[in-house]
Amino acid sequence: DKAKMAQVPGHIFVRSRWVTCNKGDYSSPDVRARLVACEVNKGDRHDSFFASTPPLEAKRLLFHRLAKERTRNGKKLRLSFIDVRKAYFNGVPKRPICMSFPKELGMPSHYVAKLVRCVYGTRDAGAIWEDCYRDALELIGFKSGTASPCCFYHPERQLSCVVQGDDFTTLGADGDLDWLQTELAKHFELKIRGRIGQGIEGDNE
Repeated sequence: DKAKMAQVPGHIFVRSRWVTCNKGDYSSPDVRARLVACEVNKGDRHDSFFASTPPLEAKRLLFHRLAKERTRNGKKLRLSFIDVRKAYFNGVPKRPICMSFPKELGMPSHYVAKLVRCVYGTRDAGAIWEDCYRDALELIGFKSGTASPCCFYHPERQLSCVVQGDDFTTLGADGDLDWLQTELAKHFELKIRGRIGQGIEGDNE
């Protein structure tokens, strides 16, 4: 409860709220609700809160190379689009954070939850998620970029990958993209968005 929370050195207390969004459209709604933390930015700058984002040119370069090369070593190139579901929940908090329960649970008002996984809305969740996916990619042979830490390259399989938030956009041959999908699934829950490239069915939009 809140009294015990006060005894935790350096504890941080945050409120919680529901955030709803429609992932579909008006005619075919796909409404999601997510419980998020409400940690206030107090204006203090802290390096551990910083999460990198790739430059727009990084993804443009992947599309440019797909359109220009088409094939590599006799194999057709593809662009793969993969999302990681509930990405931030893969991280483990580095700070003692306690969060209030939503009133819908009917819990006593003095009860709080100590986070054992990161949640959306805490200031360092993005940075911790960045460490998670970088560790996973480097473990399977990817090298992190020097200009942007969100750009990765696998020298043996010739895979180029740009990560933006929970979106993984990767250029390579089908066999290598299948391998990447299998390896990522060992670490994260995935949503496969699809692939584009010469000969793939559909309009490639």
